[in-house]
Amino acid sequence: MIFLIFTLLVALFVAIFAVQNAAPVAINFFWYVAKVPLVLIILGAALAGALIVFFMAIWREFRLKGTVRAQAKAEIKAKSEPQDHAVPKDLVPKDMVPTETNPAGKEDTALPPG
Repeated sequence: MIFLIFTLLVALFVAIFAVQNAAPVAINFFWYVAKVPLVLIILGAALAGALIVFFMAIWREFRLKGTVRAQAKAEIKAKSEPQDHAVPKDLVPKDMVPTETNPAGKEDTALPPG
């Protein structure tokens, strides 16, 4: 709600600024020269900025929805595949994991001989 009030206040200030600057100005674009009221330039620039922000927000929303859909599909796929109930090695205490011989050929003492 605060964002809406802030946006309306900014729009009001832009409109007041634009109306107070109604003098005609010359616009040059390559060889084309036109005299246009400054109010139209200010309001047009504000509208263009608002449209750019609006389309960027829509693009971000579609990207976010696509990410959520991909995650949901991955979760469904993970649930439908058989689960491997083996305990990951990093969760097993080191004294319970059998060790192999080291590169020097000496046997590790982690396992009792036999």
